[in-house]
Amino acid sequence: MNFNQLKYFQSVCKYNNLTRAAEELHISQPGLSHVIHELEQEFGFALFLRRNKGLILTNKGKQFLEETNLLLQQVDSFVDRMKLLGQADQSVQFGIPPASATLFFSPIMQEFHRRYPEIKVNVVENGSIMNHRNVLEGKLDLALMSSDSPVSSVFGALKIAVTKICLYLFREHPLAQRTSISLKEMEGLPLVLLSEDSFLTTNTLKTCAIYKIEPNIILTTNQIVIIKQLIEGNTAGTLLFHGTLPDSERYRAIPVREFQDAYIYLVWNQSNPISAAAKSLIEAARAVYPNPRIDSYCSRNHLENQILET
Repeated sequence: MNFNQLKYFQSVCKYNNLTRAAEELHISQPGLSHVIHELEQEFGFALFLRRNKGLILTNKGKQFLEETNLLLQQVDSFVDRMKLLGQADQSVQFGIPPASATLFFSPIMQEFHRRYPEIKVNVVENGSIMNHRNVLEGKLDLALMSSDSPVSSVFGALKIAVTKICLYLFREHPLAQRTSISLKEMEGLPLVLLSEDSFLTTNTLKTCAIYKIEPNIILTTNQIVIIKQLIEGNTAGTLLFHGTLPDSERYRAIPVREFQDAYIYLVWNQSNPISAAAKSLIEAARAVYPNPRIDSYCSRNHLENQILET
């Protein structure tokens, strides 16, 4: 006897019919009939009475089913416990860009911890460019990455969100009442940006070069708290994803017209083995983001395309 034989027996009991059970199990009816015969031979009693309309469990067959259900429940419980035991010593190395931490990582972590409170996640804060490299080199299991185009096929990827890059300004700044703004209108404006390994900063420099704009960058830092203080003090503006800073009456977020919509991905290296813990985190992320979260500031055409894709 083996566990597969018992599962086959359960399925026959479910339908009281060999044909329907065989279809569900994707095996031949003669093969399934042989399994039942083997069980009856091994234990020395009939499990079913054969009737024209189907099969009927014998009294001993009913007792055998009760014991089978109990045993397989215990097996499932054992498998679950052993999987958790295997994951208990595991940890996940997770790369997070500063601009994505509160927006996208926190909901994933909350769901993951609810499911697997015993698994540790080690967070490494780097920009998307460094995360890209570290995932490729196997230094990170997973990472959040930002891009204005699809990721390389070398990565496994879950698209989490589509968002817009905005200029954040102190509410009393002369430009703060704009509903959108161009790079030309921002020329000369003091800016505090994320470090140069971030997608936001490299994308800003690339786009400014295309439009022949020289950005007035007075500081680069990954400290969101410092960036927020400089905005609220009307010292500088910044470029961040919409929603990176919490809603406040002290500053405003203004979409920048030249910037394309940005994509946020959870990525892993498909050529490297993925640990059970990392797989569990990916599944938690899929539960949180079954479809990409599309920001209200994204272009209408893009929004419609994303809805069609999902």
